[in-house]
Amino acid sequence: MYANVAAEATGRTLAVRLYNAAHDAGMKDMLSFLIARDTMHQQQWLAVVEELGGPAALPIPNSFPQEQERQEYSYVFLGSAANGEPPPDGRWTQGNSLDGKGQFSMRQNQPLGQEPVLGPARDASGAQAEQIGSTRG
Repeated sequence: MYANVAAEATGRTLAVRLYNAAHDAGMKDMLSFLIARDTMHQQQWLAVVEELGGPAALPIPNSFPQEQERQEYSYVFLGSAANGEPPPDGRWTQGNSLDGKGQFSMRQNQPLGQEPVLGPARDASGAQAEQIGSTRG
């Protein structure tokens, strides 16, 4: 469980660094969403640790102002079952967050943007020939 917390901390650190380097409002918005999700994921794994009797004190890094996160996602477990079935109840889906700053909840994940329209892959991009549009093998 702590390895998962560490992985989420690493992701959050990278997202915070990218947020601080970004100048585009859309990029900052997307990164603030990712930072908020990393908050939830750290809290989720720590809730499991707590159920097993361990301590918790995060998110990492704690120097990023939480008010800059998309806080509506900071403590929400997003279910991703294709049939819309909610995730099982657990410490990570209800009650106080471990940092005391929020309440855990859950809801079905929904797309937040439009479906991307991608062009064909470029030659020498490492894509499959079918993706480039050529018949070379």
